[in-house]
Amino acid sequence: MRSNKLGLKWPESTPEWEKNLVRKVNFLSLIGSFNVVACLIVFNMIGFQFLNLHFFVVLALAAAIFCLNYAGNFIIASYLFFAIGIYLLGVATMYMRLESNVLMYFFPLTLSIVQIYGRKESFRHLIIWCILYFFTISFLLILGPTYYPVQVSEATMSTLKIFNGLFAFFCGLMQITVITWLNIRQEDQIRSVIEEKRLLLAELYHRVKNNLNIVTSLINIKKNNSNSQEVIDALEDCRGRVYSMALVHQQMYSGSKVGNLNMLDYLVELIRNVEHAFGGDADVVLEVDSNKLILPISKAVPIGLIMNELITNSYKHGMEPGKKLVVNIHVSQIGNSLQIEVTDNGPGIKSENQSNQSKLGFELIRSLCEQIDASFIIGKHSRESSGSNIQIKIIDYSVNSQLFV
Repeated sequence: MRSNKLGLKWPESTPEWEKNLVRKVNFLSLIGSFNVVACLIVFNMIGFQFLNLHFFVVLALAAAIFCLNYAGNFIIASYLFFAIGIYLLGVATMYMRLESNVLMYFFPLTLSIVQIYGRKESFRHLIIWCILYFFTISFLLILGPTYYPVQVSEATMSTLKIFNGLFAFFCGLMQITVITWLNIRQEDQIRSVIEEKRLLLAELYHRVKNNLNIVTSLINIKKNNSNSQEVIDALEDCRGRVYSMALVHQQMYSGSKVGNLNMLDYLVELIRNVEHAFGGDADVVLEVDSNKLILPISKAVPIGLIMNELITNSYKHGMEPGKKLVVNIHVSQIGNSLQIEVTDNGPGIKSENQSNQSKLGFELIRSLCEQIDASFIIGKHSRESSGSNIQIKIIDYSVNSQLFV
């Protein structure tokens, strides 16, 4: 159990909006009680004592609000708070008449409703009280004058006009100040939480990247100590895949937007790694339709692995004697879809000639495409034109689906 400054206690699992609602209702009840006491003193000083009984009833009911909040009935407490407000202002309007500016008190009370119920969890209560307010004010304006119980002298009415006008303005100004202060405080808290989570996420990506780099180093050690070319090739494939994942996490925590991957920066680094692994004997043309093309966290690692497989396959199987390999990579956003196309000028793809490693690579790509709801199309090989053409289309992709901005 945790308590706040007002002595209220709630379980750790209590939603933050409930805590804020309780704090606001209690705080506004204190302000309202102060206003009632101030009006009680002033009205008795000018000889207007018709509301004394009602003032004492309101002060007694205000204590009930704190009791209800303490018992956890915060919605009932908020309803009681506004019911007291309508009751007091309705009675005050009947005794002081419309011309006394008493209706101006409804403005700060309306601000209180918005402040307390202005959340999605309590929005329906805001609608309920807006409807009640509409009928209450309509009744006071249309039918109220026919039920005035007392006559008010001109001198008293003049004093009431001045006091009600100034005090209602003061209450509204104080209410706006409180709302602004609470919003600023809440905004600072939100920024603090976001920054804390951003740093934690950056640290997480940094640690994952370091761990994957350790795995890469272990694979390199094993590869360098092996005499079997088949084992060396298999370990190099594993190293490339692990590196592509490590690079994703490195780009995610080192960029300005933690938790998102810049496609252009990632592909440039990935191509450099593949070129280094295969000796760099190829021309790679990279086209990304926007240098701000961002991958959301949910798709970054699968797409990174897919791109590593596609580029590596072009280097492995696209080389021909006496012919320089040219790899074209084009990434573009079309509507809500992201399209990736990788082509080369190699011998093309024939299913009957695929090696076991190549088949494994394509199976991996298909599996990753299923994870992110993407289509995978392999261009057909023909005698007239050599080369491979592979297209990946990611459906329902959104550049704006970012974790932190």
